[in-house]
Amino acid sequence: MMGDDGPVKLSSWMPPVLGFAVFLVTLLGFGIVVGDWASRNLEMRALVSAVEDSESAMEWADDQIQSIVKEYGANGTLTEDQQTKAWDALSEAAYDGNLAISAAGAQVAEVTVLPWHGDIERAKDAYLAHNQAWQDYMQEAADDPTVLFKEQPEINSTFEAAEPLMKEAVPVPALYDLKARVDAIFTPAPSTTPGQEVGMPVGYHPVPVSRSAADSLAG
Repeated sequence: MMGDDGPVKLSSWMPPVLGFAVFLVTLLGFGIVVGDWASRNLEMRALVSAVEDSESAMEWADDQIQSIVKEYGANGTLTEDQQTKAWDALSEAAYDGNLAISAAGAQVAEVTVLPWHGDIERAKDAYLAHNQAWQDYMQEAADDPTVLFKEQPEINSTFEAAEPLMKEAVPVPALYDLKARVDAIFTPAPSTTPGQEVGMPVGYHPVPVSRSAADSLAG
């Protein structure tokens, strides 16, 4: 740089100060990136935990229904009194299932996601649609247990739609074993209740019920 009396030298302290400023900016940027990554992992941990609870509620409801079908349908044709008791038991199981699934869905809905984490929010919304489909199914079944023996395409389609969005929302690298947990949720297992799927976390085994037993209840 030129002055009135010739070249002006930069002060000796300028390069270190500039270097330190660059270091601080770099450190700050790195901290923001790491902080955002940590936030994503925490949000996904909360979401995955809530989804696991929701899947467990669905599995529990399904298991109760299978137990009733097995109990009343094992002996073939039912008497009128037995069939009435079976319908009442199925209606109550569906009602209880709806309460459990609805409570689990509320936990999913309460998961907080930062506004710029759109992928996690989309995954959350997609899974909530699946939970709502189950709620609708259980509500209808509580009013009319014959619904339990009908196809439920909305449940299957929402489950399938949520899978890629949940997997895409897993941070890289992932903490808390998130990738394996999401994969476990979306390992599909056909429910023995006709017409829907639930995820199958380790340890879930649907009660096997014969088609003939279900037919005897459905009349």
